[in-house]
Amino acid sequence: MIAPGRSLLKAAAKKAFSSRMLHKGVDSTPPFRFMPVWQRISAYIFIAATALSYPTYVLLNLDKFRPLPENVLSPEVVAQMKERRASREAAQKH
Repeated sequence: MIAPGRSLLKAAAKKAFSSRMLHKGVDSTPPFRFMPVWQRISAYIFIAATALSYPTYVLLNLDKFRPLPENVLSPEVVAQMKERRASREAAQKH
């Protein structure tokens, strides 16, 4: 006959053993551990390209997303530029 304490020890040891078995082997190791170097590099390039593609698309197409501002000077500024040009030409003639 088995002592009751011994069966409790067996059950506890079996539980500890099964929980330790869960953390060993291929099931719990990171996936990159078993990948060849060329696959790691290609996976990194794929992830980086995927992460950077949308911001790059947005930055390259900003002009299509919003209307362009008008690059026209106000009439006051145009008049002031004409005055300065005329005064500069008058100063060079003297």
